[in-house]
Amino acid sequence: MEGAVIAGIGYLAMGLLLLWVGWNHWRYRKEETISILEAAIVKATGEEPLPTTRIDWFLKYLQAILGFILGPIFAFLGIIVILGELEML
Repeated sequence: MEGAVIAGIGYLAMGLLLLWVGWNHWRYRKEETISILEAAIVKATGEEPLPTTRIDWFLKYLQAILGFILGPIFAFLGIIVILGELEML
């Protein structure tokens, strides 16, 4: 029982994390943002960040859409596993 509940909590946490990531990517999709790693490299070298390309914009939209699709699926799966182990289904 304990392992399944822990797995359910993990699925639920992963679903909420993916939903949050999708929301943030969708919210800031029109803004030019850089990752933390790229910001550290730019700061260390003193260079300007490269302009965003079409693939950058495509991947930002893709991450948002995948977060919105996979987030609720994982959260629902986590709830099902937890409720199944607690015999509430």
